[in-house]
Order: sequence, then C-alpha cells, then structure tokens
Amino acid sequence: MSAAKYPQTSLSVVIPAYSEEENIEWVVRDTLQKLPNYFSDFEVIIVDDGSRDRTGEIADRLAAEHNRVRVIHQANGGYSRATLTGIKAATKEFITCMPADGQFLIDDMRYCFEVLDKSDLVLGYRGGRLDYSLRRLIMSYVYLLILAVLFEIKFADIGWVHIWRREKLQKLSLEGSRGIFILTEIVVKFMRKGYRVTEAPSFYHPRASGEVKNAKFSVAWNTFVKAVTLWWKIKTGKV
Repeated sequence: MSAAKYPQTSLSVVIPAYSEEENIEWVVRDTLQKLPNYFSDFEVIIVDDGSRDRTGEIADRLAAEHNRVRVIHQANGGYSRATLTGIKAATKEFITCMPADGQFLIDDMRYCFEVLDKSDLVLGYRGGRLDYSLRRLIMSYVYLLILAVLFEIKFADIGWVHIWRREKLQKLSLEGSRGIFILTEIVVKFMRKGYRVTEAPSFYHPRASGEVKNAKFSVAWNTFVKAVTLWWKIKTGKV
C-alpha cells in the first residue's frame, strides 16, 4: 500500500443511508480501500436512517470487521437529519458526506483533496449527468438560479461533493430538515461568516441499483420552501 498523500490531514466520511442494502457494502469497502491512499487518519460513520431493509444489519457487520467504521441507527428523519447526526459525531479535521448509492466515491474527490489546506469548504462540481432526465436537469439549474437570486451563490454545483472543516462546521446552528437543503444551508452560513469556499472538479456515476430518493417533485418543493424560509430569516435578522 502506498503512503498517504496527505498524512497531516484527517477525514471523517459520513454516509447517510436509507434502505441501501444493494449498495452500502460495496460503497463502504471501496471507501476503506481508497482512503489510505490519501489520509492516514480517517473514520467512516454510517448513519442508518431508519432503513426498512438489511442496510442496518450490513452496516453493523462492517463495523464489527473494521475498527474505523462506526454505525449510528436512528428513526427515519430524512437526508438532512441523517447528515447532521453524522456531522455531530465526526471527530477528524475535515468532514465529507458521501452518498450510500455510490454516485461519487473517494477517488472521485481527489482534486478536492488537493485544495483542503486553503479551504474551510470545498465544493466538488460534476461533469455530465447522462442518466438525468430533462426534467431533472431543469430542476437542478433552476435551483442554482434561485440560489443566485436569493443568496448571491454563484458556484457551479451546490448539491454534490462537500468537504467541511470540522471546527467551523460543528459551531454552526443547523436546522437539519428532512430534505437535502442542509447542504445549501451550510454554504450560505459559511459565506456569511466569510469562511473560505473553494471549488474543484469531481465526478459523477449513475446510480447502479436501488431507488433515487432526492429527484421527486416533493423533495424539490421542500428544498425551495426551505431556501425562501432561510432567505426571509436572514432578511428579518433572525439568522
């Protein structure tokens, strides 16, 4: 095994998982295999968000096999709350949140790792998304436009790779609603505090199996409502 590329840096990998029995094992094993190429100090935190299949059982078995893996079981609360649970449990210098379906993996963040030393938040942006329907692409770009109008966010991709500096992230007051809005909420609050936000290229893989959970209109609508709510709180001085 080659020496870690960033031996002075440590990373917590949070994996929120809801009913991902087809994916969770190979994603975690790939994570454990690839992380030592980059970091000598790391941990993997699986948050089983009330899964209705064997996800929790598989996660427990992986934790029993590997001392760098921890599992947290909780009642289903949605992506944001599962992510927030993992963030609160993390102990390393940086934290990243990885999808349990394998749509991006450790090697896909390699360019993001290169800029960690000068960043408080690294945003990895995707290339092509060949499996996206036209409706889903339109929803993604409309959301970016809304964020530009509400918060002057002009980053290329807000819903993909995020790597946060733990000491700054864990001090934030985060709501952790059911949907994916927590990622935007963190970006907005980091920007308001003047923290360093850096962009770097990353990669995207179509989901290999299982159900896409964040592409529904109800999720998009909830995310839009949360964005407007946060904007109003900032406008009225409540944040």
